[in-house]
Amino acid sequence: MRKNIFMIGALIMLMACVGQTNKGTSDADSTEVLEISDTINTAEAVTAFVERIYKEWSVEDILNYDYLKQHITPNLLKYLADAYDYDCEGECLATWKFFYEGGGDVGELKSRQITARDGNHVLVENKYVNYEYDVLLKVIKDGDAFKIDSLGQEKSEYVNQSIIKQ
Repeated sequence: MRKNIFMIGALIMLMACVGQTNKGTSDADSTEVLEISDTINTAEAVTAFVERIYKEWSVEDILNYDYLKQHITPNLLKYLADAYDYDCEGECLATWKFFYEGGGDVGELKSRQITARDGNHVLVENKYVNYEYDVLLKVIKDGDAFKIDSLGQEKSEYVNQSIIKQ
């Protein structure tokens, strides 16, 4: 959140400086400032979209795929179906991949931080007991809505709690 506030403040300062020092700027200069603003606005909107999904997504929703299907592309739906390699009846999706690469229970996983990398990528930092997992989501615009198109684990690390407490 602080990073987003800092980025907005930096943009406002940049726009104020451009307006004061370059009264005679060309249209190309103002287009560049607009593009920077659009990128920041998009990154904020994409981050808010991902935060809302993780906040509203309960353990029951992980097993009820209707909620998830509203927010992912057919590309990601196929990937999650193909990645499910356990015996199951009906439709089964590897929804744990939103939290970590391994399979199984995600009931105790907690999303610690959600950060925009750019206008299309969001890093979700997850914690499970003594493990930390970072998952990078690619978000695209589908009409007027955002949808998650792909994901991949960026980090898998054991964290020794006794070292952290010292």
